[in-house]
Amino acid sequence: MTDFSLVGDIGGTNSRFGLVEQGSMAVRDMESLKNDNFNSLEAAIQQYLRNRGIASLSALAIAVAAPVDREHITLTNRDWTFSAESLRVAAAANRIRLLNDYEALALSLPHLQGDDLVQIGGQASVSPKLKIVIGPGTGLGMAALAPLPKGGWMALPCEPGHISLPTETRAEFDLREGMRQSGATFTTEDAISGGGLHLMYRTLFPNGALESPEAVIQAALSGQDATAAKTLDHFITWLARITGDAAMLLQARGGVYLAGGIAPSIIEKLQADVFRQIFEDKGKISEVMKPIPVYVIVDRYPAFKGCAASLLE
Repeated sequence: MTDFSLVGDIGGTNSRFGLVEQGSMAVRDMESLKNDNFNSLEAAIQQYLRNRGIASLSALAIAVAAPVDREHITLTNRDWTFSAESLRVAAAANRIRLLNDYEALALSLPHLQGDDLVQIGGQASVSPKLKIVIGPGTGLGMAALAPLPKGGWMALPCEPGHISLPTETRAEFDLREGMRQSGATFTTEDAISGGGLHLMYRTLFPNGALESPEAVIQAALSGQDATAAKTLDHFITWLARITGDAAMLLQARGGVYLAGGIAPSIIEKLQADVFRQIFEDKGKISEVMKPIPVYVIVDRYPAFKGCAASLLE
């Protein structure tokens, strides 16, 4: 089975795997495993391979929710520590490519098209321009994808989850202060993530009965829960402002791509005028923002395409 390579997308909650043939971008045998069922990433990889009777691999390309510029890596939102070599040995692979999860998502962007995306305003660029991908999930991740002068792309991992939350109104300031633990630094990830959404709900409504971010979203979209709807409105306001700030900072004329599990579940709310108005609101240079397209990634496994693309470099 050495003609196959393993691609993986490792988050704080789930580890997703698939197989690609050498020289191919087509991913097969995709499976998502719950991290709570394993004590290490190596164990999760080996379980996936055992499920398919695979003893060795040509290569391994793994995207992880953590910085990868060190020998020993610990996931940002899961107490798993590993190295590139420990993963290669666990998979019995000839070589390995280890990527930050949003680096892999960035590399996927040129390969997403048609039904993989839902566009929200702006105009698609006709020539290669800098793109960014950003998304709330277990945390808040982001990467940029820059076109190279001689063709091809370079992915640039970023850390938007650990910068200050852009707060403008008194209501936003009060909400942020209510969410903040005494003496603790409060960052964008503390609000714009699954856990942040639920914290926002419990701060606004301490006696609220909804016990998960998924429940808050479902209640908000039902049109029958005003408290959940108010929570989601605050969440979308901050998401729009953060993505607009990132697009302005990097001049992402190639587009902003929203990834993660939350954005696809609230597409109709994102398509409403409020998101786009806040995204574009940059005062006297708002006109710069109007052509920048925003896309929601609805492909279930976009990082696999980035991992597969990295093996072709």
